[in-house]
Amino acid sequence: MFNSDLNYWTGNLAGHNGSANNGPMSNAYFAQLRAGVKPIDKLDIMLSGSYATADKTPQAVWDSREYGYEIDLTATYKLTNNLSYMVGGGYWMVGDYYKGTAAAGQDVDDNYIILNKLTLTF
Repeated sequence: MFNSDLNYWTGNLAGHNGSANNGPMSNAYFAQLRAGVKPIDKLDIMLSGSYATADKTPQAVWDSREYGYEIDLTATYKLTNNLSYMVGGGYWMVGDYYKGTAAAGQDVDDNYIILNKLTLTF
């Protein structure tokens, strides 16, 4: 829902009705549970579940305040002291907030992301 990695690499993400995801999270109540395990010294696995709802809707007749639920799973392997490789996936069960007003008759689909990255630290 609020992906700073994606935003960092691709820039602003276009949204509904001219809005954009271009900065820190706003207009949201956000809850997240995270759990991780390190089965071996160089491997870190993390699972997170998130839920978000809007504080306010753009119009009084908006269908819902629910942004939705998201589940993410990532695995990071430390290749060397300053180089690590991460692979992960996320599934977003998109909430009815994105349908807009009841009059619009919109339908939304769930979304997913699969990503991998190399991180070099200095």
